[in-house]
Amino acid sequence: MVSEMTSKERVLAMLDRKPVDRVPVMTGSAMVKEYIEKSGSSWPDYHCDAEMMVNTVSLMHTDAGLDNIVLPFGMFIESAALGLEVKMGRVDIQPSVRSFFSKPEEVKYDNFLENKYVKTTLDAIKLSKEKYPDAAITAFLVAPITLTGDLMGAENLSMLSIKCLQKEKQMQKMQDWLSKALEINRIYAEACVEAGADVLYYSDASASPNLVMPEFYYQVAVPAEKEIGDFVHHLGCPWELHICGDTVPIIEGMASTGAECLSVEQAVNMKEATKIAGDVPVVGNVTPLLMVEGTEEQIIDETRKGLDSGAKASMLGCGTPPLSTSDRLRTWVKAAADWSADNL
Repeated sequence: MVSEMTSKERVLAMLDRKPVDRVPVMTGSAMVKEYIEKSGSSWPDYHCDAEMMVNTVSLMHTDAGLDNIVLPFGMFIESAALGLEVKMGRVDIQPSVRSFFSKPEEVKYDNFLENKYVKTTLDAIKLSKEKYPDAAITAFLVAPITLTGDLMGAENLSMLSIKCLQKEKQMQKMQDWLSKALEINRIYAEACVEAGADVLYYSDASASPNLVMPEFYYQVAVPAEKEIGDFVHHLGCPWELHICGDTVPIIEGMASTGAECLSVEQAVNMKEATKIAGDVPVVGNVTPLLMVEGTEEQIIDETRKGLDSGAKASMLGCGTPPLSTSDRLRTWVKAAADWSADNL
């Protein structure tokens, strides 16, 4: 029997493949409308106000009972800091990137850390660390392939991902874009770790088999993800890798990146994924929409199914939907705790 742990201890033990008192319950993104309103935050100010951000995201931990506190809100910070156009969404819609560069030489990042959104993220990490030392403070970052897609345009990435497998010249073009993304990744990662992040959570949505061929993932994405992962390890920090879609065809590659755990969504067969991943923990894969409209029975059943199938932590398939309700989030956390009591 493992003695009772803090949330931070629980998450870090799972990532280190050590026994836990109960399975952790984690999220990737945490822009929840109910908590924004309950905390007194306001749109769009909470994107560039560290105190508002922390007041909102901390409710996922203090009210719902999740083990990590995740910030910032959404996958737009890096692009905004580089000067790309960002549509700020609404209180219930996350921001989205709306423009891209024409060539790698246009990407300038000398003043990256001076951007207001980046500074807010770093300040929020520091503030979260001070106020909630027992929670696993997690920085939500854009991984190399997805950031490359933001820089050059998602459609251009998709086309070049095919061409670069056929022609060396096109591969060099891909690497020129990717090198920019990786340098930005390094700058931001180092700043987040220095600010006090316990874990870096990298989302590489554009590396999904739904968008690029598995061959591209293995030849291009794996080395890039491993490169930033090695850098994060050099900083002394663990990291998680999330990729959307049915990632079973690329799980072996994901496991080879060195990530401490792999986050998968509801399209993934958890039993198959955990078998392929071997010793690398796989987490997931509760359907996010259940936090918006699921019944108590549905939430409990899906939580237990994922854990029965080998998940080392319960996690929603792709972040927490903005319209999630606190009662459903608490039901999910309790379901994971009840499963732990029965099985650990």
